[in-house]
Amino acid sequence: MRKIFLLRGAPGSGKSSFIARHHLQPYAISRDQIRLLLANLTYYYEEESDSLHQVVPRYANEQTERLVDSLVEAKMKRGETVIVDSTHISAESIDHYQPWVEQYRYEAFIVDLMYHKTLNNLLNRNEIRRQYDWVKPEVIREMYLAYQENQQVPEWAHVINPNQLSRALSQRESNLDHFAHVFAVPDQVPEEDFPHVHISNFYFSFNDQFTERYGTYRNVVTIGKTSTEIIDNFRLPYFVFKFHHKHFLISAYPVRNEVFDPIKKVKGVWTYSTGLVNLADFALDYPQSRPQHVHQFNLSKLQPDRLLHIW
Repeated sequence: MRKIFLLRGAPGSGKSSFIARHHLQPYAISRDQIRLLLANLTYYYEEESDSLHQVVPRYANEQTERLVDSLVEAKMKRGETVIVDSTHISAESIDHYQPWVEQYRYEAFIVDLMYHKTLNNLLNRNEIRRQYDWVKPEVIREMYLAYQENQQVPEWAHVINPNQLSRALSQRESNLDHFAHVFAVPDQVPEEDFPHVHISNFYFSFNDQFTERYGTYRNVVTIGKTSTEIIDNFRLPYFVFKFHHKHFLISAYPVRNEVFDPIKKVKGVWTYSTGLVNLADFALDYPQSRPQHVHQFNLSKLQPDRLLHIW
């Protein structure tokens, strides 16, 4: 939820192949593809090989940057997962996204496709690329040297290798076994029936008044009931947790099995593959799956004016 992935690599490092291999085309914003939409190809003469190459003219670059920024921010405003296909070699090109990461409360990942590449690898791959994907060799050399000199990325972003993408997209359950009790406060519970919030217990709130009073406590989590609450007010659409050695999901509406399949167990922790799901989809009232892959609590199952005490 609320994750942005910046692919990092010089031309020929395998960014497009990575996107295709992981079936990420519907989620990726590609600078190269946008440049191709903005300008027809022009010819460039390479003196070293005495040959012509079709390339995208430079005049498309400025408009490309504006369009990429517009598309990225539009997705982030909606809380969607964003994958940006560009080189992101310099720290400045990564820092460009920090204001949006902070404003829309995103987690940022740098997918490093250069960590095992040599300059010869990149130059050789460049020579067999499609004609309009070809890049001047001196540009690749400059990017490779810049990468070697700037391997440290800003602290607000996590660096992962391509094989760690699936884990980064997964939602891991929280272990609440160390709490004595877990309570859920539905939206119509009156103030006089609010539980006494104690540090030994954990609380889920669907109740605006309860959230206003206790929402800043570390052991209180507010679950969004509408797309506005989830997207604009940054409330969680669901929460997965383990309690008394059983696995649960709590949300306003039933969450279909298809939304978080496949469920995997990684180092003893269950993970749910919800990373590419739009946040607004969790506010849609689908019929529940039969059977459900995980035990769920949601408003359709709770008495709206009574506390739910989970053990």
